[in-house]
Amino acid sequence: MDELRQLPRWEIKKEAKVWMPQMQEFCHGFVEDMHLKGMRVSFNKRLPQQQAVKMSFAMGDNFDFIKFEAQMPWVKEEQGRYVYGLSFSYIDDDNKDRISKYLNAFCFDQFRKNWWAI
Repeated sequence: MDELRQLPRWEIKKEAKVWMPQMQEFCHGFVEDMHLKGMRVSFNKRLPQQQAVKMSFAMGDNFDFIKFEAQMPWVKEEQGRYVYGLSFSYIDDDNKDRISKYLNAFCFDQFRKNWWAI
């Protein structure tokens, strides 16, 4: 499979609360990694098969929900979990800024290692 990502993804590995309007329920999952154009998330259960999804997620206790729409180009099962690749098709500037600030605050060591090979 050809690599289509335009930006490196930063490893997050944090539990998240996720709201998907089409399911009308909160799901608990993990944000495996992310960048400003997409993310990889995993869940214990399979989500409805859809190409496009609306979703909101929050990590930790003090992080407000970030809302976005995404394409779901792939799904695979890994060690009993369903892993989804999400490519943002719409995310407003405020939420994109919040992701950027989160990545800058919590992934700085990864950023430094990848860009400056320290």
